Amino acid sequence: MTASPGRRSRSASSVASSTSSNAPATFDDLVPQRAPTTTDASETIVPVDGVPDGVIGLKVDAGPGCGGIAWSAGEVLSRYLAYRHSLDPAILAGRTVLELGSGTGLVGLVAKLLEASADVWVTDQAPLLQLMRVNAALNRADVHVAEYNWGEPANVPAPSLVLAADCVYFEPAFPLLVSTLCDLAPAGSDVEILFCWKKRRKADKRFFAMLKKHFISEDITDDRPGERDRYNREGVTLSRVRRR
Repeated sequence: MTASPGRRSRSASSVASSTSSNAPATFDDLVPQRAPTTTDASETIVPVDGVPDGVIGLKVDAGPGCGGIAWSAGEVLSRYLAYRHSLDPAILAGRTVLELGSGTGLVGLVAKLLEASADVWVTDQAPLLQLMRVNAALNRADVHVAEYNWGEPANVPAPSLVLAADCVYFEPAFPLLVSTLCDLAPAGSDVEILFCWKKRRKADKRFFAMLKKHFISEDITDDRPGERDRYNREGVTLSRVRRR
């Protein structure tokens, strides 16, 4: 894919090969695409303080896989952004924000609705792009929708903030996700990554062992009082990640 002027073409770094003795498969090989099956009745409402009417309306679609559903980690990250923005709009103001594995687009839509000056990109596999466009129109959020298969080139700008919610769910794709994070936050950069996930399996530890080789991670402690205890009880963790 050729990058247009002003855009940085992303390619898989050497990270993927360093985390496995074999050349990694493509993201499409590991996570086959399925056709969407959205219907008008397939909609969910997510409460988020700070956005218009205090809620986000989302069309959801299990047709393309688990990405077309609103998951708890996305809601936790959305509420965190809303709370921190209410205290200090600089968390989003004027920043280029890129969400990985957006699915429904929830977190990126919340970022844009909280802060109009943010340049927000929501990204995922091709079958989910229309769902994200529908949800952007539904919530009147002026975001960019782009295809981004992990470990492959993507026509996206260099972000200052990366959002990732519930991206740790499929072990064979772990090297590609680490590679993509390294591409978006090159060594020596000050790119901030907000990473939220729900603990589901022991294999998740393998991903974080890979991540630790290239990034420093710390648990978020500046959320709304009591919020961290609540989501930790549900097995959800929210971290701030920066490149070593």
